[in-house]
Amino acid sequence: VVNNRKVEFRDATSLWGMETAQAQQAMLGGLSAKKAATLAIGPAGEKQLKYAAIMVDGPVYRAYGRGGSGCVMGSKKLKGIVITGDTEVEAGDKDRFEKVKKSVMDKVKEQKDWATNWQKYGTRRGLITLSKLGILPTRNWRGGTFEGVEGLCFVTTEKEWPWKIRACGPYCPTPCSDYIEIGKGGYAGAHCDGPEYETLYAFGSNCGIGKLDAIVAADQICDENGLDTMSAGLSISFAMECFERGLISARDTDGIELRFGDDRAMLTTLKKIIDQEGFGRVLAEGVRKMSAQIKGSESFAMHSKGLELGGYECRGLNGQALQFAIDNRGGCHHGYGVPARTEAFEGTGTQVQGKGEQVKNMAIGQIIMDCIPACSFSRLVMSPTDVALTSLLGEEWTPAAVREVGMRIMCTERLFNMREGISRKDDSLPGRLLNEPKPDGPNKGAVVPLEQLRDLYYQAMGWDPLTGNPPDSVLAQLGISK
Repeated sequence: VVNNRKVEFRDATSLWGMETAQAQQAMLGGLSAKKAATLAIGPAGEKQLKYAAIMVDGPVYRAYGRGGSGCVMGSKKLKGIVITGDTEVEAGDKDRFEKVKKSVMDKVKEQKDWATNWQKYGTRRGLITLSKLGILPTRNWRGGTFEGVEGLCFVTTEKEWPWKIRACGPYCPTPCSDYIEIGKGGYAGAHCDGPEYETLYAFGSNCGIGKLDAIVAADQICDENGLDTMSAGLSISFAMECFERGLISARDTDGIELRFGDDRAMLTTLKKIIDQEGFGRVLAEGVRKMSAQIKGSESFAMHSKGLELGGYECRGLNGQALQFAIDNRGGCHHGYGVPARTEAFEGTGTQVQGKGEQVKNMAIGQIIMDCIPACSFSRLVMSPTDVALTSLLGEEWTPAAVREVGMRIMCTERLFNMREGISRKDDSLPGRLLNEPKPDGPNKGAVVPLEQLRDLYYQAMGWDPLTGNPPDSVLAQLGISK
């Protein structure tokens, strides 16, 4: 418990075994949820599942979703954290800060149609468009168009599955979150906050499932138990392809006919992951370790550096492909930005030249937004980050100084990975993206020209093209010591 500057450790024995929201409510101990922030792991983190997540402020869930941070907390026997206090945090330059806020609000008003649609549908609004563009990964990334996409899209399902809009914070001018509860059918009673786009992709199109109610049920299981929806969904879709190819059988899957499009099989398997039962133990390791055990599956194990890929089919979107390959966290769709949405709508995806600079610049922009910190989606209306930083900190920040911070962070992350033995060979993508021509969509026939793209990125960063690592001269320029 952190209260102002006082830190206190409390016995979590009574909390162990609780689901995430239940634990967070108990941790408050009489404090108002409006005056405290909470985070906690669920049973998945306690059991140290490799892609366990940390859930925040349940039951209005947000998550530290990727990379297994919940597993780390579980290994430390840390159930959760409560933060509260009664001191004020003031902007360094109040007048300039108010001007930044006003500029954001003015841009929201200028883009009224966008703001209205964003508030209503959030990240869930563009699935049909992404499928038409061939970007929506389908059936373990065999392709990028999904014939069942209308069953997942909130625009086409809002009459059948109504939801309530709510914000993840009290001051957002365009709250894009929602709460949905299934009121009929086989999944009646299932509910969740969201589901967001990446969850719809991971349990939906990528498992060949076009049923929103089934995805809500899967999201609820993950939220309550503290599990990354993306790694869980991709682990299941990978197993589905292995099953359909005959690389594993019902004997391996505890009798489950694990086929694309079978939502009941998907949910049964997900519960086995949570319970660490039978085949669930194998799936809980993620696709890289699974593929090492299943002969002939490596080329369609959809990960980079062991982290399952975010939801943008990138054959024919070279910036997005490069971002997945070089991101220091692996196949993350967030840490270094999402070039796919820019490339697809501008029609620049198949270009090669300039992609190194594009990915570098988008990465710096996303890193700075995370440092402020600000909502990723506020980049659509946010004033320049140097102005925002100057107003927040009360000291002058130039665009060049801001960019240097981004570069310093990217290099420091790379140094960490270098220490762990990572080099150019690990800035890689699954064989499916490099060798199998894309079967559908506008970029049909495309593969990823990764060697050229990596060279351009290392050149843009000033890194050694042979190792993909920053040389001493770049580190010295940025003031980084090894």
